[in-house]
Amino acid sequence: MTMTTLKNFLALSIFLIFASFLSSCHTAGGPAGGLSTKNEVVWYAPTDVDELNPMLSSFELSTYIENEMFEALVGNNPRTQGFIPLLAKMPEESSDHLTLTFTMDPTAHWSDGKPVTAEDVVFSYKIVNNPFIINVAPLRSYYGILDSCWVPAGHPDQVVFHFNKYRFDLLKITTYTRIIPKHIWDPSNISDKIGWADLKKANPTNPAVKQMADAFQNPSIQRDAAHIIGSGPYKFDAWVTNDHVTLVRDTNYWAKNHPWLEAYPDKITFKTIKDQNAALIALKHQDIDIDNTLTSSQYLNELDSTKFPDIKKDTIYENIVQFIAWNNSRPLFSDKNVRKALTMLINRDEILKALSHGLNKEIEGPVAPCQPDYDPTVKQPAFNPDSAKKLLAAAGWAPGPDGILQKMINGKMTPFRFTFQIASGSDVNKQMLLIVGNDLKKAGIDAQITQLELTVLGDNQRDHNYDAMYGGWVGNQTGSEGTADEISQEWESTQIKNKGSNYYCYSNPLADSLLEAIKIEPDRAKRYELSHRLQHVIVDDQPVTFMFSTPDRIGWLDRFDNFEFFPTRPPFDPRYWIVRGSGAKRLPNAAVMSINPSQRSEPKQ
Repeated sequence: MTMTTLKNFLALSIFLIFASFLSSCHTAGGPAGGLSTKNEVVWYAPTDVDELNPMLSSFELSTYIENEMFEALVGNNPRTQGFIPLLAKMPEESSDHLTLTFTMDPTAHWSDGKPVTAEDVVFSYKIVNNPFIINVAPLRSYYGILDSCWVPAGHPDQVVFHFNKYRFDLLKITTYTRIIPKHIWDPSNISDKIGWADLKKANPTNPAVKQMADAFQNPSIQRDAAHIIGSGPYKFDAWVTNDHVTLVRDTNYWAKNHPWLEAYPDKITFKTIKDQNAALIALKHQDIDIDNTLTSSQYLNELDSTKFPDIKKDTIYENIVQFIAWNNSRPLFSDKNVRKALTMLINRDEILKALSHGLNKEIEGPVAPCQPDYDPTVKQPAFNPDSAKKLLAAAGWAPGPDGILQKMINGKMTPFRFTFQIASGSDVNKQMLLIVGNDLKKAGIDAQITQLELTVLGDNQRDHNYDAMYGGWVGNQTGSEGTADEISQEWESTQIKNKGSNYYCYSNPLADSLLEAIKIEPDRAKRYELSHRLQHVIVDDQPVTFMFSTPDRIGWLDRFDNFEFFPTRPPFDPRYWIVRGSGAKRLPNAAVMSINPSQRSEPKQ
């Protein structure tokens, strides 16, 4: 069972970048002894996690791990992304479509054995909507239309959501919040003193709101195993900084016999290896089971199936949009014609030939080609250095004594000089930005590169403390409603402040109005028309230079049955894998999974 990943901009940065060290754990097996039959999975992680709290974490890797431990009210069929019951039954919807009533599954319980209750749900949504909990701001952006959430009198097994405005995907956005245990995080019942009117204030005066936020964000408890309690199929076991995170299967998992909710490996280890070449060596030596971040060169040139017959590989294209983000709030990048000129100076074809070996695809706008609302007529300015120089000259930029363009800004002669920020060890990104910097230098623009620790880079993104950087977004795959229902998180001007996800500070009232219209339009065809207009508006403003859509380049040890790719991010879920020879058996009524579609089956009801 998979859930939507929201931690997208920083997540993709992590997905693209890597640093340097191998500490081999050699748990998956070894060439001398053949493929291991240990009933566990070792998954390569290019970085450490930031948190294992689904409300506070921002790294995509953290989300992968949390998905195995925490659950939402309803989930998704991994093949179709259709909704399935999870902690609650499918909801009842009011005639005006503004109220959803969920009935909790009475068998659901936390890994400590206590029941999952409707009160846990209310508490979780109060956390999301608490304005003093900054890290949850991107998720909170979806719930501005949520009036309240409560347990109705006389029905302790139910939870009611009332929204003040229709949105076509109200059920979908309820799947974005993982439910956490109130008895663990709020033992003093502080949240009971907080009403929804308190949470809707920009600066709540009820002291309990701040008290609740401070207690929840207390850094001293975030790595405490007693607080990492979920309801999912796996339990937290260990977190060794910069080495590994390990989960163990909960043998008492409440839903282990439910369709699509089964889990087979006894253990899943996320092994941190901060050097991509070292990770490939680990895969070849069978120290890890899967690497879904292979470089193009590694995938094409270094995983020869004749030399490594026990390793399989594949490419899976996902809903990924990568770009160079220009900080629109900075004077150098506040003029859209200057941003267009920057795009026209970048030779994307050269970058593709030099670095991607034909695996990446150029993209032109904020919606990936795999999405149903994609508009193929959207085109950003093409590579044209001569026209770019004319745009820069028209914007007042002229060569200075050293050949660098300069312009009077706020009474000061300012050179066109800035810095790209990337993560330490991000070799591929550095190579790409060196090419970009060389292109810009030919036009009189001085672009330097600085490499920072990933946590510092993430803080700078959220605080808008950068000139330019390379990043991107990962959205839902096809099988969902497309991306029109998601990109408000990235492009609405309301998401600039309070560490929202509009990291590049893009603001256009027309784009805002189109994003709002998309949310409330019930007709799918009309939503797509609005999305097409929006894509043209964003690309005309050129707040970022859209670059590429890249596939997951995946290599894995061929020791698993029940292995299948899904339209999700990541495109697989190791909970379903059955290790050959381990003694693990597929549950009698469970779906048969396979890369070969002809061998698949649906669960038996």
